[in-house]
Amino acid sequence: MFHLRGGILNYLQNTPEAESLWEGDCFVFDHRVSVKHGLEQGEYEVCFGCRWPLKHADKQSPKYELGVSCPHCADGLTPERRSRLLERHRQVSLARNRGAQHIGQQPRRQKEKRYSTHPG
Repeated sequence: MFHLRGGILNYLQNTPEAESLWEGDCFVFDHRVSVKHGLEQGEYEVCFGCRWPLKHADKQSPKYELGVSCPHCADGLTPERRSRLLERHRQVSLARNRGAQHIGQQPRRQKEKRYSTHPG
């Protein structure tokens, strides 16, 4: 176990691949899903149905449907959920074609429950 000064992403960005001890992709928690040396896009993508990271072989499965499902979640999708995912994928594609960003519905803020310590 080594401590990487500046973190793993700094190591992948600044260490030449020929000198690196890193093997494979590094998972990141943004739209890239994974990165390689030089912080180039990695081999993995995300399933929009279940958010599972998908490798190339997963996308070759008959259960994979872009924007909808993958081998990990396809069997558990209800028709309603599948329909919603198809529509979301359609909206994302339309926005991308317009050069816009699809934001989707913002999560609702939960109302805080306030408890009073004073009677009445």
